[in-house]
Amino acid sequence: MEDSDAPQMSKAEQRRSEIIRILMESGSAQIKDLATTLGVSLMTIHRDLNDLHDQGLVRRIRGAVSVEKSMLFESSYLYRARQHVEEKRRLARAAVAHLEPGNAIVWDDSSTTFHVCDFIEQVTPITVITNALPVMEQLRDKQDVELIGLGGKFHRGYNGFFGMACERAIRSYHVDVALMSTTTIQGLSLFTQDENVVRTKQAMIEIARKKILMVDESKFHFSALNYVADVSVFDVVLVSNSVDKSVVERMKQAGIKLELV
Repeated sequence: MEDSDAPQMSKAEQRRSEIIRILMESGSAQIKDLATTLGVSLMTIHRDLNDLHDQGLVRRIRGAVSVEKSMLFESSYLYRARQHVEEKRRLARAAVAHLEPGNAIVWDDSSTTFHVCDFIEQVTPITVITNALPVMEQLRDKQDVELIGLGGKFHRGYNGFFGMACERAIRSYHVDVALMSTTTIQGLSLFTQDENVVRTKQAMIEIARKKILMVDESKFHFSALNYVADVSVFDVVLVSNSVDKSVVERMKQAGIKLELV
């Protein structure tokens, strides 16, 4: 059952999400076939594909569009933000229960942690330090949220700021809570595909007294190159109740402090 207060996608966003779903299943499609399937004009489909191309999600070749099932998709905020929304919102509600008024929080660029924005007023006044542009945009007008944006080089695919300037800024703070997610969990460790993201997340872990990890079911189905940290460094690991029971049991046996959501 969907949340009645869940953000609604526009028709264009719904179409583009459906285009991605089709391409993820089939690998490629004729542009005219996409127009027919979605019941829109060729002009509309071309506009959608131009947007997806600009996000680095699709390749267009002579009347067709294709995509590779690679970690490129996992690194694109546009794609990630459309996936597993209800799971992420449940995790967000659970995360807020671990926050307190007056906390200072460092908040990563993940599409999972983004959903905490919808519930943050339950624990204001609060200070949020983040490199995530969508979080900045969502919280900038919230009363009783002191918002600190981390500088650095803007990455369009991640919709966030990274690099040396960002990492230096993170390490200039000491916070109560780090609120984080991850590209993937392999075994009992976090991995991601980009070294800049690795260094940013590691810096956030270093400066936080309490560390919270939010993990939906999709995080156990991909591989990525770069090690970030062991799951055991987190004080609380919020896990979607749809995660395979054997995975949950393995984490419990390793002494990970899990909460099923």
